[in-house]
Amino acid sequence: MKKSLSVVLSATVALSMFSSVAFGKTSADFTDLKDLDAATQAKFDAMISAGIFDGVTDTTFGLKDEMNRAQFAKVAALIMGLDINKDLKTSSFSDVSVDDAANGYALPYIEALKTAGVTDGYAEGQYNPAGKVTKEQLATFLVRVLGKDADAKAKTGTDATVSGWAQGYVALALELKLLANGEDGSFGGMANATRDLLLTGAYEAKQQYVPAGKVSVTGAKATGVQTVTVNFNKPVDTDKAKLALTKGGADVVTTTAFSADKKSAVMTLTDAKISAGEYKVSMSGLDEATVDKTTATFTGENEVLQKIDFVSANDTIAYADKVIVKAKAVNQYGEA
Repeated sequence: MKKSLSVVLSATVALSMFSSVAFGKTSADFTDLKDLDAATQAKFDAMISAGIFDGVTDTTFGLKDEMNRAQFAKVAALIMGLDINKDLKTSSFSDVSVDDAANGYALPYIEALKTAGVTDGYAEGQYNPAGKVTKEQLATFLVRVLGKDADAKAKTGTDATVSGWAQGYVALALELKLLANGEDGSFGGMANATRDLLLTGAYEAKQQYVPAGKVSVTGAKATGVQTVTVNFNKPVDTDKAKLALTKGGADVVTTTAFSADKKSAVMTLTDAKISAGEYKVSMSGLDEATVDKTTATFTGENEVLQKIDFVSANDTIAYADKVIVKAKAVNQYGEA
């Protein structure tokens, strides 16, 4: 049991926002991903285009290939956004070597995880890069990423295909829809996890993850003649957070609607339009210990005519003594 747990204990990874670096590839570049349904394809495209995953060859993703701990280290380090020293040639683990033809590529990622305090290896002085990761270990990793270790320990399960220590983790992973049971209704926890499960599970966890650190207002801008969109670095407590808008020190009356992921909000001006001048958005209501940057400014501009669109079923006007041509004036925000 201790040895099984050591795998997942080495994987208490905090998921951060995916890397914004685009590598150009999508699921369409891999022959074994051509039959994915649209929803699954979108998840694969997000992870592949972000550079978190690549194929086992230029044209094959390796959908059902079993994942090993070297592959896992690379994915975990990239998801966390850790600094990777790709020039590193030596490892603190005796079984990790840059000369390992199969897994040597993972050396800098493994060391980055150790430096970040994520892993202390599989056994004394060893990482076991070629070792497989089971489905129940993957479930535990995903649950712990979400900071729900205590919740999992409070749960029980009766799935005979899952080890006793992992029952709560698997039960919670299923409840959170991070992973799913097989067609026979069982989880198959002791089976090795495949690359498709790692990708979809990590994607789902990312959607629910609240990153560590303090909340900050990262920006605000006018997105309509009466709307301002405010962005945050992480989800906010919408029961407590309050937003206020001022112009030149004078209060501007607004209503606020937070997005479903709580990472942004739209402030709607109730009795005025955005006009030329300096605006400031201020956030309040949260515990000061959990907040960093609470304000953002932007420069407003008067509404201007951007273009005129003709409203017609086609671009042909019938010849007649009297013709009515409807037109729509559009402002700089694309609004009528």
